[in-house]
Amino acid sequence: MAQELISIFVCEKDKDIENFLKERAINFEKLGKSRTFFIFDEEAEEFRILAYFTIALQVLKVPEELLSAKKTKVLDGFSSKTRGTKITEFPAILIGQLGRNDLYKGSISGYEILEYCLVNILMGQERLGGRIIMLECKNIPYLICLYEKFGFRKIDKDYSEDELIQMIKILDESDIIEVR
Repeated sequence: MAQELISIFVCEKDKDIENFLKERAINFEKLGKSRTFFIFDEEAEEFRILAYFTIALQVLKVPEELLSAKKTKVLDGFSSKTRGTKITEFPAILIGQLGRNDLYKGSISGYEILEYCLVNILMGQERLGGRIIMLECKNIPYLICLYEKFGFRKIDKDYSEDELIQMIKILDESDIIEVR
């Protein structure tokens, strides 16, 4: 059933988004590597996938030479060292894929897809913790602008021409802590 539904997902702008859903998403689910969420039209008589996003746990690895003590403390939230060793790896929540179905382009915007994604991440964060959300995207100005509207910032480093841009969002206390 799931394979049949995803077989009609089309994303001409980025075939990687389409291919991940059709060829790897189900296996990644089974292996516990990621979770894929569908956004569908609740008003339609038939089930239509408008968009999807995939999230996973990830380790953000930052080369030591790119990290000052201050930057490390910002990423870690607490300290810049563990047992005297500079911290260079940080637990993160990865937005692995995010895509809209070309068949229903006018039904949902990229902004709305990202909103759905972040709501789900924050629901998971309530139970599991975590303070860094990361993603990788092509160096396309409108994509970078969209992510920046949600508080994502590019990781400063030298990127090669075809390398994906890494962006992170550090959750602040108001995002993380909800007093009950």
